Amino acid sequence: MFAQLREQFAAFWERQSGGQRAALIALVAAGVVVSALFMTWASTPSYAVAFSGLAEADAGQIVEALNADGTPYRLEGAGTILVPSDKVYEVRLRMARQGLPEGGTVGFELFSGSTFGMTEFTQRVNYQRALEGELERTIASLQGVQAVRVHIVTPEKSLLAGDQPPATASVTIKAGPGRRIDAAQVRAITHLVASSVEDLQPENVVVVDVDGNLLAAGAGQGEAAAGTQADSRRAAEAAYAAELRDKVQALLDSVLGPNRSVVQANVVMDWTEREVTTQSYDPETAAVRSSQVVSERYSTDGEFSGGIPGAASNLPTPVAEGQAAETNASFYERSEQITNYEITQTQTREVVAPGQVQRVSLSVLVDGVSDAAELETLRSAILAAVGIDEARGDSLAVESLAFDRSYFETQAAELEKTEKTGLYFKIGQGVAAALVLAALLFYVQRLLSGLKVASSRAWTPVLKPASELALGAGQPAAQLTGRSGSAPAQLVAPSSAAQGEPQLERFIAQMAQENPARVAEVIQLWLSEGQDSYGGD
Repeated sequence: MFAQLREQFAAFWERQSGGQRAALIALVAAGVVVSALFMTWASTPSYAVAFSGLAEADAGQIVEALNADGTPYRLEGAGTILVPSDKVYEVRLRMARQGLPEGGTVGFELFSGSTFGMTEFTQRVNYQRALEGELERTIASLQGVQAVRVHIVTPEKSLLAGDQPPATASVTIKAGPGRRIDAAQVRAITHLVASSVEDLQPENVVVVDVDGNLLAAGAGQGEAAAGTQADSRRAAEAAYAAELRDKVQALLDSVLGPNRSVVQANVVMDWTEREVTTQSYDPETAAVRSSQVVSERYSTDGEFSGGIPGAASNLPTPVAEGQAAETNASFYERSEQITNYEITQTQTREVVAPGQVQRVSLSVLVDGVSDAAELETLRSAILAAVGIDEARGDSLAVESLAFDRSYFETQAAELEKTEKTGLYFKIGQGVAAALVLAALLFYVQRLLSGLKVASSRAWTPVLKPASELALGAGQPAAQLTGRSGSAPAQLVAPSSAAQGEPQLERFIAQMAQENPARVAEVIQLWLSEGQDSYGGD
């Protein structure tokens, strides 16, 4: 079978011209290359990030473990490792089982091995290293922290508690890209370290960043409480300012559209706690505080002794010579009323809680609004929306400026260009695949057609001589034989060619009834050749 196909292909190849042969070779080569590329692309796994931000030591250990396991991987830089997407979690779990990545630090796994023969000093140093490593891993797991180093100083125990120096610690933090370590996180880190080390107080923990800025210098309880209160107050002012900004931004976005305004707000609050006592008097209204009435009354009947003062007048009767008796009756009465009045007084006691808004400053910039009346309308709307009180000292500025949108336009143009390029690339891939498929189908169709024509041309019609046709026993026949490997097609012919066309027609009709398959095969061969293959010697 293969020998016949090879002969048929050789016959087809000989009939092609030089240009057709070159085109066929190029088409077959392109099909092979495209098929190989497609198979390579289809069999290539997609990669995803398994680890990022690794230290070089950890990356080297993970790569060594992946090589030992035979897991394919890719490196992006020195700290990012990519593995096939379907093996990301498997690789992470396998590396975690091996204790990787270690984060460039060592923890209590220092004591997983044998400690036989270690001195007390070596064990104490290893314990301090392990404790520092565990703290570094814990702090590095916090959100926003990219790298951290911890140093602990634990002095030796003293016999006298008064002579015992305190334990101290220092922490160096590197924030992640675009992140910032706030005061609340710094306090949390100091308390975390202090709670993890024996006899370490939060005020003895110093925290700095990689730029050398002092984040926590160590503070007492009072200073720590004051710092917490100051942070909460700043947070309250920032929250109120953000609320005002969101209100104004939503208003302007509804009126002008998105990205056509910028709003900034600043709020100052009064955190002084006051107690106010107010007294008021009403002189027109009097109130009786007290009333007192004093009354005196007495009388005499005029009988009394009188005379010249001295001893004579005091002698009993007879009355002294020259002394005359005098009589005079009298009556006395006095009445007095005392009334005390108080002026009406009102006393009010008021406690003013801290956190009252002292001043609000609002700045608004709009794009493309040049009409003064429209700006004034926006100003009035903003005044009413946020409750600006100019008598309190609040300020509001609404100005119109032309925004610079070149950066956003450039970014949008680049994004659109990238999307178009990706779309064109996908379309090109589809068109190329369609062309290759069409070319392959055309080539296969031409190949099959050529093989069919070559097979039909391989047949050679042979008409037996008239002497053989005259044999009675064998029945004269017209036989078509060829190199196609199929059985010969026999047509029982008339005994003589001179009998004319009517006998030939009857002969063909008889053969069509007796062996229609052979007749159909012969007719198909005639049609493929485009000419009548029936003939004689």
